[in-house]
Amino acid sequence: MKSLSNFSLRKLLYNKQFTIPFSILMAFVLWLVIIINQKPTIQRTFSDIPVNVNLENTFAAENNMNIIGDISEQRFTVTVRGPSYVVSSLTASDFSLYASAAEVDAPGSYDLLVATTAAVNSQEYEVLSITPTVLKVDFDYVDTKEFTIIASAEGAVAAKGLIAETSVVSGTESDTVTITGPRTVINQIETVKASAVVNKTLSESESFDADILLYDAEGNEIDQENLTLSAKKVKVTVPISKKKIVPVKVNFSNTPEEFNIDSVSVSVDHKTVTVIGTPETVDKTSEVELSAIDITTVTSDSGNFDVSAKLPEGVRILENIENFKVTVNTDGYITKTFTVKEIRYSGIGTGLKASAPSTIANVTVFGPRASVNKLKDTDIYAQIDLTDKAEGVFTADVNISFKNYDNVWAIGKYTTTVTLQ
Repeated sequence: MKSLSNFSLRKLLYNKQFTIPFSILMAFVLWLVIIINQKPTIQRTFSDIPVNVNLENTFAAENNMNIIGDISEQRFTVTVRGPSYVVSSLTASDFSLYASAAEVDAPGSYDLLVATTAAVNSQEYEVLSITPTVLKVDFDYVDTKEFTIIASAEGAVAAKGLIAETSVVSGTESDTVTITGPRTVINQIETVKASAVVNKTLSESESFDADILLYDAEGNEIDQENLTLSAKKVKVTVPISKKKIVPVKVNFSNTPEEFNIDSVSVSVDHKTVTVIGTPETVDKTSEVELSAIDITTVTSDSGNFDVSAKLPEGVRILENIENFKVTVNTDGYITKTFTVKEIRYSGIGTGLKASAPSTIANVTVFGPRASVNKLKDTDIYAQIDLTDKAEGVFTADVNISFKNYDNVWAIGKYTTTVTLQ
């Protein structure tokens, strides 16, 4: 109780450490009471406020129309008036502005009226103005479309003796780009180009970075601001090629052993062609071989063939020939039937022995009259390849060959039964 007896209100009132803070507190309380009772009003402006657009349950949303462009850059100013103690406590974040899209019923540009939703203590103050009063918005359908990219290389020149071919898009899985954006803009796109500035002489194929540019039907560049491209850049390759004129060579398959291809008189609708391709490959190309013609199908009634070329990788025929017309001249050729009594085997596995019927009858031979008339059964033999064949009985293909005759062949296919044991 001693501490209470020592307490003196008089001393406390003369203590500056107490009276100064106490005076400040009482002054604030008095000011607050006056403010609340008299309710003085003030006017205040808040800036840099964004606006939202609600598309829910609107024609635009139901018909897959979207806002085109970035409306977040449009900022608004709100001016309010109300009791000082209320308005003074407000900040820009207390205001939520919105624009209704109810009037949007087709693609185009709209001025949507901006309003504000109720904020904190909004019943105690009034909104005097929102500036600007409207939100400028573009609405459109959003489409996605794929375009083929046309490559170009400005100033690309081939070294002497070489050719700079048409530039191509490289470094991607395809030469197309997918573009998403407003339908009105997508429909304007006529050409998509990947343009690289090269300005140099090339001695080999080379690739360059290129920007993708869009153009309308009149050649005007289209702004990509509201478009989304699957790629903004690609590689453009300038193929450097070489060309050379080379002869065309006819080939035959299933020919007899020791058959002389030069003994057959053939003509081709293109004796020579111009090949074009990578310089190193063209330098190694001395001729263009045609796909082999099966010699067993060449007869007096069947001597015309459409044959494709076999080209090295990286080489093509400049004349763009799909098939060559080959004619086998069989004038003076005759057929004759023989019985083949001699059978030879090749490729027999170790420890195995092959056997077959003693003869192959009715073998039709075709060739120049003088050669065929001299042929005897003993001049003909059957060749059977048994490579990779296992023990057992099976049907084997037979290749008919000739002794001392390099200009005749058998027509048709022949088989025989072979036993390996």
